Amino acid sequence: MLEVLSDYLRLTPEDDLYRAASRVLASNLVHGDALTMKTADGEPITFAEWGYIGKGRFQRRDFRLDILTGASAFNAEGSLFAGLGSHEIFKPARTYPPMRIKDLADQNGPASKAAA
Repeated sequence: MLEVLSDYLRLTPEDDLYRAASRVLASNLVHGDALTMKTADGEPITFAEWGYIGKGRFQRRDFRLDILTGASAFNAEGSLFAGLGSHEIFKPARTYPPMRIKDLADQNGPASKAAA
């Protein structure tokens, strides 16, 4: 995917956008078992959501697969929790501080610690 993006936009590995895209892809591509809802390392499968929050800033929020699939049952008609709004059920497991492309490109190693 990174190769297609970099070819299309004529990016090199030195470009901020290339390094940021590499970081996003590394966060978004998950290897795991959907039956156990665990990664190969035995950790819960999480999905990163990247939202544009304006003025060139993005925010990442991570959601756990087991909680999302369990929460979907709450929305079933007749469920005790059917009246709850999605804002009450779908809370992120982790929220990262807002960042710009350059900030994301300059991060090294695993994602920085985030505020919950």
